[in-house]
Amino acid sequence: MTKTRATRHAALALAALLTAGAVWAEITVTDDQGRTEVIYDVGVLHPMPGAQLTYDFCTACHSEMIIAQQGQTREGWDEILVWMVDEMGMGELYEEDREMILDYLATYYSPDRPHFPQN
Repeated sequence: MTKTRATRHAALALAALLTAGAVWAEITVTDDQGRTEVIYDVGVLHPMPGAQLTYDFCTACHSEMIIAQQGQTREGWDEILVWMVDEMGMGELYEEDREMILDYLATYYSPDRPHFPQN
């Protein structure tokens, strides 16, 4: 990760924490493919690699519950990201970030919504 990207990620994470009004403990998560990530506050999102990046980019405009309730295929999530950039003013994502977000959403928020929050 370049210094610019690392700085951007840190700024997004800090903004999310300040917006939430609380500092959460960090945890390290690892998925079935061996990807590991340190995450902080991801709200109701399933805590796995990709959650922090998804949370940081998406909750700048809406709650994570909107993400959790969708249940899309990878193609559906990709179309939503295109729409968010083209129509809603979301900034372009670096390809690596986009792929990680799509991997995360397609795995944990697919049509059967295996990680929809059960309150």
